[in-house]
Amino acid sequence: MADNFLERQYDDYLALKARREAARKAAFRRQLKAYQQRLAREKAAQEAHGQ
Repeated sequence: MADNFLERQYDDYLALKARREAARKAAFRRQLKAYQQRLAREKAAQEAHGQ
């Protein structure tokens, strides 16, 4: 009985760890996309201002 409890606890821990990692990666992708868009806007503004 204790083994089942420990296995369930460990499985829950691994699932939580996987969710946190997925959320961290998704946040990084959102941040990277926003940064790339900002760079593109700045570059476009510089090109428009320079011409």
